Amino acid sequence: MAHDKTTYRQYLLRQGLTDNTANAYASGLAHISRHFGADLFAVTDPTRLDSLMLEYGIGGQFSSIGNYGHGTARNALKHWVKLNRRPSMDSEGEGSTMPEYSITEEPALNLILFGPPGTGKTFETVDAALAIVAPTFLSEHPEIAGTHSASHTTRRAALKRRFDALSEDGRIRFVTFHQSFSYEDFVEGLRAQSGADNQIEYKVEDGVFKKLCDDARTYATRKQSPELAGNPQIWKISIDGTGSSRTRQYCLEHGEARIGWGDAGDLTKLGQPNTYFGSLGSNDMSTLRAFGEEVSEGDILVCIKSETEIGAVGVVNGPYRFEQHPPSDVRTDYKHVLPVSWLYRDLTVSVLPINDNVRFTQKTVYSLGRFTWGDLLAHLQKAGVEQVGATAASRVTHEPHVLVIDEINRGNVSRIFGELITLLEPSKREGRLEALNVQLPYSKRPFSVPDNVYLIGTMNTADRSLTSLDIALRRRFEFREMPPRPDLLDGVMVESVSVGALLRVMNERIELLLDRDHCLGHAYFMPLFENPSLELLARIFKSNILPLLQEYFFEDWQRIQWVLNDHRKPETLRFVGRPTSDLATLFGEGVSLSDQSLRWTVNEAAFNLVDAYAGVISAEGK
Repeated sequence: MAHDKTTYRQYLLRQGLTDNTANAYASGLAHISRHFGADLFAVTDPTRLDSLMLEYGIGGQFSSIGNYGHGTARNALKHWVKLNRRPSMDSEGEGSTMPEYSITEEPALNLILFGPPGTGKTFETVDAALAIVAPTFLSEHPEIAGTHSASHTTRRAALKRRFDALSEDGRIRFVTFHQSFSYEDFVEGLRAQSGADNQIEYKVEDGVFKKLCDDARTYATRKQSPELAGNPQIWKISIDGTGSSRTRQYCLEHGEARIGWGDAGDLTKLGQPNTYFGSLGSNDMSTLRAFGEEVSEGDILVCIKSETEIGAVGVVNGPYRFEQHPPSDVRTDYKHVLPVSWLYRDLTVSVLPINDNVRFTQKTVYSLGRFTWGDLLAHLQKAGVEQVGATAASRVTHEPHVLVIDEINRGNVSRIFGELITLLEPSKREGRLEALNVQLPYSKRPFSVPDNVYLIGTMNTADRSLTSLDIALRRRFEFREMPPRPDLLDGVMVESVSVGALLRVMNERIELLLDRDHCLGHAYFMPLFENPSLELLARIFKSNILPLLQEYFFEDWQRIQWVLNDHRKPETLRFVGRPTSDLATLFGEGVSLSDQSLRWTVNEAAFNLVDAYAGVISAEGK
């Protein structure tokens, strides 16, 4: 049966999608069709559609087109491919033998991995981050894509190397929340600094999340302009005033920035200034020193069009030079030159929204400290301007950036995120139809969250249960449970004891005595893969398992004994027990104590007996 737009819509509705979602998917296919140059509803050959899915899917040549509507176009194409791999609409029942077409789903923008201690939540963040930032890594390296061709340790080392490389590139950041972590650490805050005159002054300093957002916006530009500094200083420059100017036009067309006062001579020799320089006013002297000595390669120049408007933006890509004889199209006194790669030209963009509503002053060159390169780039993108020479083929896509937040529930989430909680929603992200921005409290700059910023949090359910987590956070994050995996340990034997069975039975008891949020994680026992010795198992029980049980049960030793099955084991095999005490000798006749007052002790010798662990599983199996 040949499928068309009508049967496609019927198929989507049969999959449980709403009318609005079906309409959005139709629009997504139309978006890809415009780029493809043909109506995709006319393309029904599965082989050709498979090829298109690779081109427009995650990591494909045209992934930025597929990312339209935050993956709506890609997911629409995925369903069109799946539909055309079925012989008919009726073949979707249980009797269908047509293979299911599997395409990686769009990763969640905000994800929390939750589970008891030791279930590998932090460990899993490496895989989760790579699935977002480098989704094709495993497919490009089949030698590490499973357990058959490489050991667990070798595979993990390869993944971690890739993770570390992406971290060094700034695309993955890691932070741990704690009780003292604040909004000022996460977004922005005031930091006391000693000024040039040794006076204390307070400056706004970006936090880890705002830095990541700025880097996510500027990453593509940094890759296209390798000369751009990582945290460039921004300078205002006026090239021959604000009116029509042949000198300014020449500079923009020939990759230069020029200023006058040519009679001051070579600015690299200001240690011995000439008479002309000494006759200038303080503002002019400051301008010349800034242009010749302070503006560095990689810094940003903002060439003004008027006292309120930006006319061009460029990056300095070379050292200052003095040109005794300027070109004929340039004013004769404009002898001071900086080579510049002009990224944006012919602009008419107001600077007021990002400059605290402050106009440019008449000084020719000075530092702009009220906004960052990320703020400026976001402002230009919001204004709809494009870089010089940008084409659909040359445009670098907005590469995903990931912030891993370990122990997200240990911080005061409402205080740390503040007003940004709203901006985390996918529909409120930068570039979406419902996009929002807020004015930050310290810098007073407008701020929004780019749609290529992903958050991965980890949450220890034993520390704070999921139900008690801030409801605003829960509504904006997707949650993936990370339960204990005793099945991963079923093949590990310490002498006659199955470690998988040992963990499984202890967790079953804990669930009944307490709850599933306080189970024991498999990660504690993973070292036994490499060294399945009784000595290591004893160390794990003494250093990790028993202290954790003490914390879980508030040192209710009887319940701990039940978890370890000690009450059914011979006394020599019990990990914890009650020593006998002669109350008459200690207190005299007539003194009796309740059971709660009696002492409990740890039997150190039991940790070195394999039967003690076998008895945890079954008292008869000791």
